[in-house]
Amino acid sequence: MDPYAPINGISLERYAELGAEIDGITDPAEQTAKVGTLGVSPADWDAACKGWTARMQDMRLMGQVATRYMQLYNQALAAKKGVAKTSFEDYCTVSAAISVFGAEGALNHYKLSQGDWTTISAHWTTELSRDPMNLAVRRNQLQEQETARLRSGGAPRPIQVQRTAGGQPPAGGAAAFDPNAAMAASMQASQANQQQWMAYSAGVINQPGVQAAVQMAGAMNMMGGGSPLIVGRRVLVQWNDGNRYPATIIQVNGPQMQVVFPNGQNMWVEARFLTPA
Repeated sequence: MDPYAPINGISLERYAELGAEIDGITDPAEQTAKVGTLGVSPADWDAACKGWTARMQDMRLMGQVATRYMQLYNQALAAKKGVAKTSFEDYCTVSAAISVFGAEGALNHYKLSQGDWTTISAHWTTELSRDPMNLAVRRNQLQEQETARLRSGGAPRPIQVQRTAGGQPPAGGAAAFDPNAAMAASMQASQANQQQWMAYSAGVINQPGVQAAVQMAGAMNMMGGGSPLIVGRRVLVQWNDGNRYPATIIQVNGPQMQVVFPNGQNMWVEARFLTPA
């Protein structure tokens, strides 16, 4: 089966556009009503939601559908609503609030929609991938400090959010979200260069000193009620053949994590398929 075949007439591109249309609407009935005004029946919307979610979670597809959806969703959000931006410090502040109060509670407090947080995260996860050693360690430190402060009874810190008008380039930059760039990256030479860079980055991250710091940060995060699965952490990936394969986390986006294997190959995997090495 073609993993990108439309579901009840709704392609992945259309599903991403509809996701942008309902951003900020949290009630399922209201979401169904909204897409109904756009010509999508309740039955088709229900089938599309279930079907595309299943494909994004299908381990056999190696995260390809989920990665493509995130690209399309960010493009749709930028075209419709513009892009929400925060400083790196404020990004860490909201991340800490989410780990303490949950996504819904934290985003409601900061008056951020899921789409807002998606575009903010897309920008900073792209930056983290460009500097996985320094920026990731700084992020872990800032987030751990704020998490500890909140858990001790501190009030959430204020943040500043900048918003651009609709029609802006998607968050993360053209290289990360431009379909033409993605297609070019799939060419054999680009893949080789990417794998070489990923292998080098993984080698840097896996140096004993760096891993000691990452494992300590992960342990502190877990003590505060968070996850030990943070950027830079070495993990074992549960594969559908029953084996576990070593990899290193280089990006985190909610329950989805991008890992790189020793040979430089990388993919997005759900956190439930990962265990700390």
